[in-house]
Amino acid sequence: MNNLPNRRNAQNSERVRPYPRNTEAERSTSGQGPKTAEGKAHSSQNNLRHGLTGQISLLPTEDREAHDAFCTGLFDSFHPETPMERQLAQSVAEDSWRLNRACAIENNMFALGHAGERGELQIALADAKCFQEQANKFNLLTIYEQRINRNLQRNLKLLRELQAGRKQHYEQQMEEAQLLAQVSLSNGLPYIPEEFRTGASPLCGSNKDGFVFSPAEINRAIDRNNRLKAARQADFTPRKPAANQSVIARAA
Repeated sequence: MNNLPNRRNAQNSERVRPYPRNTEAERSTSGQGPKTAEGKAHSSQNNLRHGLTGQISLLPTEDREAHDAFCTGLFDSFHPETPMERQLAQSVAEDSWRLNRACAIENNMFALGHAGERGELQIALADAKCFQEQANKFNLLTIYEQRINRNLQRNLKLLRELQAGRKQHYEQQMEEAQLLAQVSLSNGLPYIPEEFRTGASPLCGSNKDGFVFSPAEINRAIDRNNRLKAARQADFTPRKPAANQSVIARAA
């Protein structure tokens, strides 16, 4: 009997206690949005997702649109094809946006320093005073820019190396495919990669020769190389008109 109160206390301590009520969260989940101006401004930034990664990133709507347009345009200009190339291209785009933002912050700091001033001389003196009084903040901003720029240059170098290696590998594979195709044609046989011969998908892996190209791709490459070879060997030197043609031209 003496252990009964202790046993009850132990059972009560093991019970799961509910979290404190969050009325704002309950209103949002129940379909009732925030009523105050502050709550509406806060909820307007909920679930803004990054246009490239799908990750949640809080930015005002206007800044998000400008950010996504800038980063997407820069991302697409690199034409990434592999997951790692896309990751590096995204990092370069994001760091470029950060550099532009750091520059804007510096300009805004000077603008705050000469707010209300008029005249070129007063504005110039206000800029100097602003820099003198906030030298530490400008120094931090410079360090911030340097770190971003180092990351940008490193990722850009890696991206270019990956793309150059992929391009070199593709050209080597295509050159070998053309040689094998020309050998088959010289023997009176069409060159058909194993996947196309068996009906398997050409995208599932490399064929027995170590690469995957469709016959149409190989034929286009051979035709292009033949036309380029003929163009390089062609004589484009302007020809002088014959003697009888010049006499006829003068008589006319």
